[in-house]
Amino acid sequence: MSSVSKHSAADNAEPRIERLPIERIARDPDQARTRFDEAALAELADSIRVSGVIQPVVVTGDGQRGFRLLAGERRWRAAQRAGLAELPAIVRNDLDAEQAGVLGLIENLQRESLGVMDTAHGLARLGQAHGLTHDAIANRIGKSRVYVTNFLRLRQLAQPVQTLLDEGRLSIGHGKILAGLDTSAQTELAAKAAADRVSVRQLESWVRQRSAAPAEPPSSSGKADMAAMEQQLSEALGNRVQLSYDPNRRRGEMRIAFHDLDEFDGLLARLGIQSNDS
Repeated sequence: MSSVSKHSAADNAEPRIERLPIERIARDPDQARTRFDEAALAELADSIRVSGVIQPVVVTGDGQRGFRLLAGERRWRAAQRAGLAELPAIVRNDLDAEQAGVLGLIENLQRESLGVMDTAHGLARLGQAHGLTHDAIANRIGKSRVYVTNFLRLRQLAQPVQTLLDEGRLSIGHGKILAGLDTSAQTELAAKAAADRVSVRQLESWVRQRSAAPAEPPSSSGKADMAAMEQQLSEALGNRVQLSYDPNRRRGEMRIAFHDLDEFDGLLARLGIQSNDS
């Protein structure tokens, strides 16, 4: 028989611990964590069969509508594998949408259980969902602005490079260096760095060598070495820069990539321009 009890409206907002039917608990579709190690999950399921769930999951909801996980999806998954009918849970209906989103992300960050790109995407979703600046995100999760900005910049990486970070074949330090390059340079250098298992310092050396390589002599149309110039501008601004030039029309275009308005404000500041809302 379920141990879910009836509560008055006044009591419903108070955090409480209950044993909930596991089939009444659903995962959070906005959960930051998307990768679960199957071997580790199997080990946890074996442990739960013997000792039960030691730490409750955290949910929101009620017995009529069901419950949504805020934190503890790994325990919830393992408990299902272990064949548990009920799960100890802390019911939190006292949180607003932003607080609920932060709670799960913070737990994963504290446990260091998120992959590199899951962390980056989780921080981005938190900022986008609630209109938060990098500073505000940092305050919510108890990290520095630099921590937040560094992870968000990794979202500029090409998908093959993101995969190498998630697989642990490249570090966040490697990713930070590669984020300022164009897509083709990212992919080429990332593959070489992962294959050769080079250090962050060695990768920095490769990038400097590429940017310092002498440009090809200009052709009769006056076309410059755009790749080298893109690299220099990307390093100077800290954002990916793309250049295009039409020698026939004698005109070109420069594009500077940025992830969100907060990063755009930082870019303006580096260019010596003050945004209107400052």
